[in-house]
Amino acid sequence: MKTFIPFLFLVITGVSFSQKQDSLKTKTISYVFKAGIGVVNPNKIAFSDKGWDQLTPGFQVPDSFGVNANGADYLSRKTDDDYTLFSFSFVNNTKKWAGKKFRLSTAIHFGFGPEAQTSGYWFHENKTVIDTLNSSQTGSPYYVIGNRRQDIQKYYHVKSTMIGIGERFALRPDRIFQFETGLDVYFLFAKPTVVQSQIRDNYYIEGVNENNYQAPVPAPDLNETQTADYTAKMAKGLLISVPLDISFALSKKNQFFKRVRLGFEMNHGIAFQFTPGKTSYNYSRSGLVSLRYEFFEFRRPFQPKSQK
Repeated sequence: MKTFIPFLFLVITGVSFSQKQDSLKTKTISYVFKAGIGVVNPNKIAFSDKGWDQLTPGFQVPDSFGVNANGADYLSRKTDDDYTLFSFSFVNNTKKWAGKKFRLSTAIHFGFGPEAQTSGYWFHENKTVIDTLNSSQTGSPYYVIGNRRQDIQKYYHVKSTMIGIGERFALRPDRIFQFETGLDVYFLFAKPTVVQSQIRDNYYIEGVNENNYQAPVPAPDLNETQTADYTAKMAKGLLISVPLDISFALSKKNQFFKRVRLGFEMNHGIAFQFTPGKTSYNYSRSGLVSLRYEFFEFRRPFQPKSQK
C-alpha cells in the first residue's frame, strides 16, 4: 500500500505533465493568413505578325506594309502597376517546429498581379515628286515630295489573375521581428480582353516648309481614321519569385495583437508570358505591404465541450 501511493502520485504527476506538454503543443502556430497591397512592374508580352492577324480578324496588315520600329502611339495607356495578394499558409509539422528558431510552411496564394501590354506598328508610304525648286544659295534644283502615308497600330493589354503555391522558411517565428523567404510559383491567367486596331491616313509634303509653300497639285482625298476592337482569348503566364519578407508583431504581450504582424515584402523573379509562336520573359520585381494573422487551429463551434 505504501509503495502504491507514491506510484499513484507519480502516475498522476506524469499525466498532468503530459497534458501540460500537449497544451503547449496545441499553442504552436498552425496557420497564417496574409493580405497585402503593393506595386509590381509590367510583364513583357509579344506577338508575331501572324499572331496579331489572328487577334484581329478582318483587320489584317496588307503585304505592302512594313514593320515600323518607331511607330507613333495613339492607343496605349498608362500601365496599371497595382498589386494585391492573399495567402493562406499551413505550418508543416507543428510539433517538430515547436519552440525552435525557424519553421517551414506551405502557402497558397491568390491575387491580381502584373499587367502586360504591347503594340504592333506597320506603315506604307507612296512618295511622288510634285515640284522642282532651285536653291537660293547654290542655284541647284531640288525636289518637293508628296508623301501619302498610312500607319497601322494594334494594341493589346491584360491584367493577370494570380494563383500560386510556395514554400516558406521563417526565422525567429516567436519573436517580435521575423524574417521570411522561400520560393513561390504563380500561374497567371487573364479574362478575355480587348485588342484595339487603328489605321490612319496622312499626307505630308517633304523638302520644304509646308507653312510657306503652295503646292502646285491638290492634296489627295484621305480616308478617315478607322478603329476596330476585337476580343482576345485568355492569356497565360508563369511567375517564379523569391520573397524577402520582414515583419513585426503589433504587441509583445497582448494575446491577440502578438499574433498580428505588419510586414514589408520584396519579390524578385522571372515572369513568362505565352502567346502563339512566342514566349516572352523578363525580370519581375514587386513590393508589398502586408498584414497577417497567425492562429493555432480552426475553431469548431459544434464540438462537444468535453473535446475542446
